[in-house]
Amino acid sequence: MKKCIFCQIQAGELPASVVYEDDRAMVILDLFPIREGHCLVIPKVHAPLVEELSADMSSHLMDLARRTIKAQKRAGLPVKAHNLVINDGKEANQHVPHVHLHVIPRRGGDTLATAFTWATRLLNIFGMGKRRSRLDRLAGLLSEHFPHSS
Repeated sequence: MKKCIFCQIQAGELPASVVYEDDRAMVILDLFPIREGHCLVIPKVHAPLVEELSADMSSHLMDLARRTIKAQKRAGLPVKAHNLVINDGKEANQHVPHVHLHVIPRRGGDTLATAFTWATRLLNIFGMGKRRSRLDRLAGLLSEHFPHSS
């Protein structure tokens, strides 16, 4: 699908801070993170809704989320818990019509900061160049700690 941002990223047409990639899915850092290390797990097959994924693909995405959590902890991010979120459909606040699983690290005591960031995260206060550079460095760190086997 040509206009889908995630399909364009997977095709190499748009930049992304890639943590992990295999032949079926990829893990990237969210361009507008809720918390530091906020990742997206994205299937390479274009499917707008979860119900359109195979059971095997759904399982693979959850396994990648599990491995992402391990990488975040191994890399030394201040993580105590996680939110795993899929917004499934426009009415559920899905902005990109391509299934993606948010893996959002939580520190504890960060509920107010998380809510504020969620509400304002699409504002580009610091500029894309600076943001991309910071995300690329973090993606490299997470990639080094990403478990490559289940």
